[in-house]
Amino acid sequence: TLNATASRNAGRGWAAWQGNRQVAAWNPDVRSPSLSVTKSIAALATSRAVSEGWMSSSELVANTITEWRGDSRKSRITVLMLLQQVSGLEAGVIPLYRNHPSDKGAAAVALRCVDTPGTVFRYGPSHWEVLAELMKRKLSERRMSLATFMGRAVMNPIGLYQGNWRSDSQDTPYFSTGTELSVTELGRLGKIISRLLHGDSTKGFNPIRFAEVCRPSTTNPMFGGGLWRNTRASRPGVSSIQVERSIDDPKSSSFWRNACLSTRQPSGLVALIGSGGRRVYLWPGSDKRIARLGSSTSWNDSAFLGRLAQ
Repeated sequence: TLNATASRNAGRGWAAWQGNRQVAAWNPDVRSPSLSVTKSIAALATSRAVSEGWMSSSELVANTITEWRGDSRKSRITVLMLLQQVSGLEAGVIPLYRNHPSDKGAAAVALRCVDTPGTVFRYGPSHWEVLAELMKRKLSERRMSLATFMGRAVMNPIGLYQGNWRSDSQDTPYFSTGTELSVTELGRLGKIISRLLHGDSTKGFNPIRFAEVCRPSTTNPMFGGGLWRNTRASRPGVSSIQVERSIDDPKSSSFWRNACLSTRQPSGLVALIGSGGRRVYLWPGSDKRIARLGSSTSWNDSAFLGRLAQ
């Protein structure tokens, strides 16, 4: 059953929806850090900034982060490269997480660019914390903090609780991780993203702008803007992968071109993925979604999605 499958592997709560109707649930009010699901919230914020006209997905980051202007690699990084995680920056796990920087933006800006921008998908917080620093600087010119903007533009319209969001001592929220949400709130987030992917405007978000900032790269056609896509599921030779086990070290472009979330699910499936089995699965074409909170690295997307297809 769905309940038995979703509850395995240290599950804490889950729920399923068809349209606006919750069709099944177990502990839907349980709260937990959503970890990398936060990235999709950052993408929503970026799409809002693009819609408001003070940011562009194609702009050079160095236009605002002027410290990068003299660097031959960093000066080529665009906002979209950050959202696709192909900026070339080192992952930055130790400087940004384990060293607990008081100013994570400064720590992110100082990271090395180890790949030619646009050529390697490298998973890590670096891209997202540079994005946060970029938005913070742009917003300061508008006399607004990043935390205030996130509340106004994203969290409040969707109905997500902003408290307990991990921040540095500058009160700048982490974009790569850090929100704490309930299963019900994950469902609200999924509903907004699903409607946008279906081409519908909702809660002030523009589907064209959202598609722009979540466009996958040719380097990794599975990922863009915090969304993992099943786009290539029906292609010959493609196999399902465990995303959490495939991102520690950079993989070749051919690896990502021959990968999907599940060969037994439609190509329109999209997933928001956080460590330990934190998931939001979306089927925009049929307006279905499933949200889950868990805390086990043994969670298996392919197995779960395969059982749903039975």
